[in-house]
Amino acid sequence: MTDFDETKQLWFDFNLSANKLSDKLRTRNLVGEYAEWLAAEYYGAKLLPVSESSADLIANNGVKYQVKARRQQKLESTQLSIIRSWNFDFLVVILFDLKGNLIKVIESPMKISREHAKPNSRQNGWVITTSKKFLNDPRNKDITNSISKLNGTI
Repeated sequence: MTDFDETKQLWFDFNLSANKLSDKLRTRNLVGEYAEWLAAEYYGAKLLPVSESSADLIANNGVKYQVKARRQQKLESTQLSIIRSWNFDFLVVILFDLKGNLIKVIESPMKISREHAKPNSRQNGWVITTSKKFLNDPRNKDITNSISKLNGTI
């Protein structure tokens, strides 16, 4: 098989896998949707409709979770997607490496997350950067090992 043929085959394999995964999840935002699915499994929570702007999951006890995820080469500072509402109890940040393994997962109380957020008027919301200061804030809970067990990477 030539390099050209291998590249074509990888492209078609990728699309087949992405389509199958999209059918299992709710949208084509595969990283975010998979992260929400993992978090829902971890918390025993229900996924909220995609149109819900303030939270992604709700637990049986009424606790609401907003989930933000990124796939990146290593643990480095990156900006999470926009937060438009603070109507949730916890922000769950899930960072994957390029192979799908978990690098870091934290559960941050909404008030703590809000302290680290910066307003973004262009996108009409707030952004959080995954700085060491934010990820290692002692008021956040590191749940990397627990979620890694669910992901099959521990």
